Amino acid sequence: MKSSQVTTQGGISWYVEEFFPTGNALEDVPPIVLIPSGEGDCHNLRELGGLLGNAGFHAFSFDMPGFSRTTAPVAAYSTITAGLLASQIISLLDELHVSRAAFFGCSSGGLAMLALVALYPERVHCGMVHEVPFEAPPQLLAMTQKSDDEVSANCEYFFANYLIEQTDNDGRAKWEALGSEYHARLKRNYVTWVRHYVGQFEAHSLGLAAKFQQRPVFWTVGGLSDPKAWSKDWEVATTAGVSVSTDVLPCLHFPAVTVTKKTRDWISGCVVSVKPQLGEGVSSFEK
Repeated sequence: MKSSQVTTQGGISWYVEEFFPTGNALEDVPPIVLIPSGEGDCHNLRELGGLLGNAGFHAFSFDMPGFSRTTAPVAAYSTITAGLLASQIISLLDELHVSRAAFFGCSSGGLAMLALVALYPERVHCGMVHEVPFEAPPQLLAMTQKSDDEVSANCEYFFANYLIEQTDNDGRAKWEALGSEYHARLKRNYVTWVRHYVGQFEAHSLGLAAKFQQRPVFWTVGGLSDPKAWSKDWEVATTAGVSVSTDVLPCLHFPAVTVTKKTRDWISGCVVSVKPQLGEGVSSFEK
């Protein structure tokens, strides 16, 4: 894995992690972009990126603008929408000389991925999403009225106790094993997320739903999740002509953390199943 800082327009300095193919690199497959979820830190995608590299793929991830190690003016995320974030990701890909890629996103990262499909289909080979929040649950909306310290403490508890398996898949142990530095960064990130994402980021994405069918999209809800909590996923996916699978990833909200190998297998299978259309070609890193 190689980490670097990449500067794009608007004064954003991205923290980027690249994962290179080990052994024989797969031919005729695009790079895979792993988009972080709402807490904005790519560290929980590092093991997945490494496994994709071991499988012959070229992949990368990054911290979101204004989160963790990616610095940005407040204007870059103060009125964030999925469309704006998609344009920022495209600017990063331009700097990385990546003209086309496959994208994976969970939660808010899935909203960003769907916006890329809707607004930049020419840059998307295919997309994989897991549990996309088109509506903010009441308990998160209530947090917008709390102090920063309360937001940080409440989110820390909510993520660890409701979004991660406790004993299944050794989920709680894997979440804690991401380390003290990661969780310290999240305490700050939770505040940025609640102040600037929750309540506005989700709603904007519904207006893009009619365009989600422009590129192949693969959609999952965790096998251990309550389907009622993600009923909007089925509604939106059906509108876009996409099926939602619940038997692929036996987990809750963070498959990259708790069922990493199964997530690698699902992503790699999706990517190789989509063949470039005539004239599209396949992009690779050019550095």
